[in-house]
Amino acid sequence: MKKLIYIFIFLISYNIAYTQGGIQQSFLDANNIKAYYITSGIFDNNIMYQNTPGFEWPKNSGKYANFTSGLTIAAFVNGSIRNASATYSGEYLRGCVINNSFHFDSTFKIYKVSTGDNAYNNPDWMNWGFMVPYGAPYFDYNNNGIFEPLIDTPGVRYSAQTLFMCITDASQSSHSPGEGYGGGTLPMFSEMHMTAWCYTDSALSDVHFIKWDIINKGIYPWNNAMLGIFADPDLGGSNDDYAGCDTTLDMAYCYNGDNYDDVYGYNPPAFGLMYLRSCYNRSVTPNKFLGMTSFITTYQAGAPWCVYNNGTYIELYRLLSGLKKDSSSNWDPTYTPYRKTKYCFPGDPETNTGWTNFKGYLWGCGDTNFVLGNIPTDVRCFMNSGAENFNVAPGEKQTIVIAQLIARGSSNLNSVTKLKQLAQYVRNFYDNNFPINIEFKPGIIPDKFALEQNYPNPFNSITSIKFSIPLSHLVTLSPCHIVTLKVFDLLGCEVATLINENLQPGTYEVTFDAGALASGVYFYRLTAGNFSETKKLVLMK
Repeated sequence: MKKLIYIFIFLISYNIAYTQGGIQQSFLDANNIKAYYITSGIFDNNIMYQNTPGFEWPKNSGKYANFTSGLTIAAFVNGSIRNASATYSGEYLRGCVINNSFHFDSTFKIYKVSTGDNAYNNPDWMNWGFMVPYGAPYFDYNNNGIFEPLIDTPGVRYSAQTLFMCITDASQSSHSPGEGYGGGTLPMFSEMHMTAWCYTDSALSDVHFIKWDIINKGIYPWNNAMLGIFADPDLGGSNDDYAGCDTTLDMAYCYNGDNYDDVYGYNPPAFGLMYLRSCYNRSVTPNKFLGMTSFITTYQAGAPWCVYNNGTYIELYRLLSGLKKDSSSNWDPTYTPYRKTKYCFPGDPETNTGWTNFKGYLWGCGDTNFVLGNIPTDVRCFMNSGAENFNVAPGEKQTIVIAQLIARGSSNLNSVTKLKQLAQYVRNFYDNNFPINIEFKPGIIPDKFALEQNYPNPFNSITSIKFSIPLSHLVTLSPCHIVTLKVFDLLGCEVATLINENLQPGTYEVTFDAGALASGVYFYRLTAGNFSETKKLVLMK
């Protein structure tokens, strides 16, 4: 009977996303951010609700920091510029490319899994295998390289939520001149495998991660390729913003022009997008990551055409190349004479060193520029990675990873400093291969639950806790096999959640950093289904 249930769940098609005209969207909201992700290629936009902003922080507050974003590709293909644009509506559809043609069937949709999901309560969990050939992530429990629905765990390991979609621009029907920036060219035959995920760890509670595996499925190379992350950041009120970039962190950001925002009030936050992995240029020797090769801003009200919002596909290619829409350069006015630059506003807002938005815009077309002044406005930006010697061969894959993050400090300017500090933590987290405080110990699968005494004990700030989950926990017909490991003080108040995960059977070790707690006696409790055990630990500083 159980096998029949599994087969039934595996075959049904279950859509957790909102659908409109073939476009689907879903969201991540496991931590402090609620952000929307859409099969047309854009994110941070709620297209199902009158095209409204889609990066809400804090979640359920009705306050938004970004209106829309997306990853756009432009290159010379068979002698002419083509692009796969994703700025305001997006030129992607659900599906893949087979034999240089667009292919779609009902398995192409947004898949979403969360902590606590399993084959009984979320068919996406059971149907995850449909997308594994396209790169959908999972924890390979027995390390055999094969996704097994009732053994392996779908999603990014230890994340609280994961979204996955396979989309492509291969259908001419999705290419429209009205996309926003660019749009309307012939398809590039880009197949994009997009994963978005988040964690509930307190240090990452204001961060979402996005990964794209982008494959050239066409018959022509993408020559002189340019990729860019577009953003229309509306930090609360949309007409009082500044922008900037940090060339060391490969980050673009938006902050309020003064210390009061009509939506966020005093001390408004700062919003950022940063490259964790950029384009990898295999056309040069030695091969190299390109990093953020330019940061360009455009504007809305009253701007000259060369820096005005929207543009043709040729103008889009120029913006992705680090130029203005008329192909002229930006200039850094903090030098005498001005110096050409591909990075707008790379200075530090809080110390006001270097060129910041507060010191003025460059507002002219051609090579005639002048500083308009420091009036905050409605700003758009492109954070680009590309080069004139960067070519993507047919069949080649490029992997892009970004983080979108938000931070609030003691002022609008200090919020940028706090954002950069968070960005540095996120970069270290990524560079160290996403180290979560739980480690799986390979070996014989235990036959019973076990919670071991922490070691060392007593301890000074950091200790380790081992526990075991038996095979019987996986096959039980309980609603889920969630494992929680929590720490409590003497009054029974929860002070830390170390584990809240859907874990496979095995032995695990968790690192507990109690640096923020006072010395004293605490208790840690492991709960899994009907099993619960508590032990005492002693913190001595």
